[in-house]
Amino acid sequence: MKNCSQLDRRKQTQSAIAIAAINGGKLTEFTQHLLKQYEDCQITSRELKQAIIQHYTKASKS
Repeated sequence: MKNCSQLDRRKQTQSAIAIAAINGGKLTEFTQHLLKQYEDCQITSRELKQAIIQHYTKASKS
């Protein structure tokens, strides 16, 4: 993984959360957990996106 700046990632996630809130969105525990992993440089943005897609694709088929 390239150099990871937790501060930059925290700012990115805070912006995304604010935009979602403006549009009436609320974070699930699942998404909060993934964002925390992203902020802590444990996963990449690509892994974050893929995990969300897989999770909600499975949920919609249930």
